[in-house]
Amino acid sequence: MPPMTIPNETQPHNLDPTKTAAQRASAITAQLLGFSGLLPIATIFISAVIWPQYLSKLSLLANLYAGTIFSFLGGIQWGLSIGPHAEVRISKRLLVSIAPSLWTVLALQLPLAQSSWFIIVGLNALLFFELTDEDKSQRPPWYIPLRINLTVCLSLGLLAVSALHFTNFL
Repeated sequence: MPPMTIPNETQPHNLDPTKTAAQRASAITAQLLGFSGLLPIATIFISAVIWPQYLSKLSLLANLYAGTIFSFLGGIQWGLSIGPHAEVRISKRLLVSIAPSLWTVLALQLPLAQSSWFIIVGLNALLFFELTDEDKSQRPPWYIPLRINLTVCLSLGLLAVSALHFTNFL
């Protein structure tokens, strides 16, 4: 008889090692792609510091990029609300899924710094919706921690770019 081992409660109780390996690979891939998506905002910020004469164009680029990411996050909500076996009906998630693209269009009508702030508010409001949503079963376990990290980093990047508009007053 093999020796008994004490179960490790911090590990998932999944007996299929291939599924666990696939889940781990999925999480690593999502993290690599997610964090590499922050490179454009970092590059825009560094470029704006080096070439302040292009701050307006770089700020617009940062807002367009962040707005695109925000719209993509809305697309995730759309996909969750119309899963392969779901009946498409008006739901809170489906309505929330279209908000990011509409919010971004409105944000881009504002002056550049305020546009950034508007997008930051939208990103964090959608994160709040995801954190308080009762139906977490459709998302992989790595999604929310990654989403929090990426939202904080993107928000700080946009805030840093928008702050450059006010350095003339210091």
